[in-house]
Amino acid sequence: MIRLTIKDPEQIVSFLTDEDRVFHFVAGCSINPANLGELLMATEIYQQGVTARIMADLMEFDKTLRHKGPSFIHEAISSAQAQSKALEMTFQVIDEMTEREALVARENELVVLDLARHDIIASESLDIPFSDEVHIYNDQTQTSKTVTYILPQNWTIEPITE
Repeated sequence: MIRLTIKDPEQIVSFLTDEDRVFHFVAGCSINPANLGELLMATEIYQQGVTARIMADLMEFDKTLRHKGPSFIHEAISSAQAQSKALEMTFQVIDEMTEREALVARENELVVLDLARHDIIASESLDIPFSDEVHIYNDQTQTSKTVTYILPQNWTIEPITE
């Protein structure tokens, strides 16, 4: 699994996903999205249903945050760390503790898509090319169709420096 963290000018969200889905989000960056909403819509072309799933997860996070306060996410992070596991929930960065969790590779690879800086930062073991082909998924099922993406010239790809 890979922790994918998406930063836009107004928010940071983070979730676990697999390598194929990470490349769908990288391909979504080919349209130069300005924010999370634009990236989700661009990624929908490659992975149908991704927008609804992530938005539903973020709404659930927000609802729980309103009812329980930030202690629920702090406890979940602490528990995952104590068990040497990756935090499995989709979450929004709300403070320093959640930001550390979103931006540190812990028990998994990490990819950070910074939409404002047009930057992709990835674990060294991941090879993220500026252009490639990605398979199209119909919900969770891979189809035989592929689409080529090309990142705009103003994007950079960098390894995570520990």
